[in-house]
Amino acid sequence: MIKKAVLLSFCWVGLSYFSMGVIPKDTISIGNVRIAIHASAKAIFEKEYTMLGANKRYSTALLDKMRLYFPVIEPILKEGNIPDEFKYLCVQESALNANATSSSSAVGYWQFKLETAKDVGLQVDKQIDERRHIIQATKGAVQYFTRNNTVLNNWMSTLLSYRLGLGSIKKLNYAADWAGKTEIQVDSSTDWYVIRFLAYKEFWAEKIANEPVLSPDNQLVTFEAKGGQNLYAISDELKISYDDIKKYNSWILHDYLPEDKSYTIYHPSNLKMFMSPLESPEFIASIDSNQLYQPSPKQQGKKKYKDILSDEVETKNHIVVSGETLSSIASKYNMKLPDLLRLNEMNMQSMIMLGQKIKVSRKVPMLEIISQKLDQKSQNSPVKKENKPSDEIKRVNEEIRKVETKEEKTTFYLEPAESREIIFKEENKGNNAVSEKPITKMAESTKAKDVKKTMAKPVEPVKAEEVEVISAGSNEILIKTHTVQAGETLFRIGQTYGLRVEDLIKWNNLGKNATVKMGQKIKLSPN
Repeated sequence: MIKKAVLLSFCWVGLSYFSMGVIPKDTISIGNVRIAIHASAKAIFEKEYTMLGANKRYSTALLDKMRLYFPVIEPILKEGNIPDEFKYLCVQESALNANATSSSSAVGYWQFKLETAKDVGLQVDKQIDERRHIIQATKGAVQYFTRNNTVLNNWMSTLLSYRLGLGSIKKLNYAADWAGKTEIQVDSSTDWYVIRFLAYKEFWAEKIANEPVLSPDNQLVTFEAKGGQNLYAISDELKISYDDIKKYNSWILHDYLPEDKSYTIYHPSNLKMFMSPLESPEFIASIDSNQLYQPSPKQQGKKKYKDILSDEVETKNHIVVSGETLSSIASKYNMKLPDLLRLNEMNMQSMIMLGQKIKVSRKVPMLEIISQKLDQKSQNSPVKKENKPSDEIKRVNEEIRKVETKEEKTTFYLEPAESREIIFKEENKGNNAVSEKPITKMAESTKAKDVKKTMAKPVEPVKAEEVEVISAGSNEILIKTHTVQAGETLFRIGQTYGLRVEDLIKWNNLGKNATVKMGQKIKLSPN
């Protein structure tokens, strides 16, 4: 009797499939995973499949929605390396209804709860709800799938985690057994969510392939609108009714866009109308997925060659800002998400808050290390003395050759300088005798206006006790000591005279914590 009952049940299932014109499949492929459907699961599968085709009018309307939105969803899934079949999960979750809301307060195309939406980088506030934005919500779903698959390592486990979460799915023995496998089996004990998804995938894929396209020219058209614009002004600009813009962009919660950034507005329209030369060239048809889905700035600026990394590891704190998630932080620092979680003693269920400090680490590129060493070497190396006068002094020598003082009517001639030294020659009216007076060295950075100011006054004799000098050849006089001026440091004094700070400390016995005071005499040579 038992054998007869089982045989009759199989016959009934078989006849049901053939009556619908569908040959039952034993296996279905999702990404790189082949799923074998056990006999005990086929009745569940068939029930879900049959319900989808029960209302012809509903299925036709939903099919039109898929043809409108799939050209948007598909390139985003592809960019994130998510199986293309996951687009049917969006249909299963919301029937492609932007305003769908579940009993657990999940909202939008991919049915995100508020916390999860913010975790995957969606903007949800009093002005914008990107859970209702097909492009942004799909990008958020891609991030969620990518993060979970990193842990579960199986696309069907990842799909089930979308309903149960990572914590719950780890407790399922069969889901844990799927990890890393490309061939699995579902039976009557498998969560209904998975079997329903397989039915959705098979039913709608067959419909899309065989049903005629009723509106071939209607495509989703997108328009980049600047922040702060009013929807009424946008409707006038695009020649689209305000009601239509509001209907298809319900993610805009008021009649205006926030001023913080640009936003992508979309509208299902006749493609030929917008591609005519008379219309705005800023419209982009979603049928061209390469134009519609723009990679993030990080992806656009991707280097052609990878950095050569050293063995040196740098660890620092990252401050969480609005819109960031653990996944995006890990990606920013080229870390694997498990490594970031381990470093911070967190898990996949951990939540982060604005302003929170997250530890991050990275291997320092060799180019950075080499650059740092070169900088240190250049700072430690002494500044070489120059044998030529600075460009500024040259210019002064050429432009200002003669200065007369009002009091004494004495004429001075400024000779070209040797090194950084300026020598004034005073010419007496009575005879041709010339007296030379050495002036202290001028730094290269001396400005022309300072030189003019100095030359505007009569040159006073330099007292021997104020400046100590040593002979350094017929053309150069070097200062032996320096009197510290207000605001000067050892580093500044060393720069002025082309000396190392270490030598100044040694010659003046200044000790480890070397400091100088205004008026202090500093030796500029070891003798």
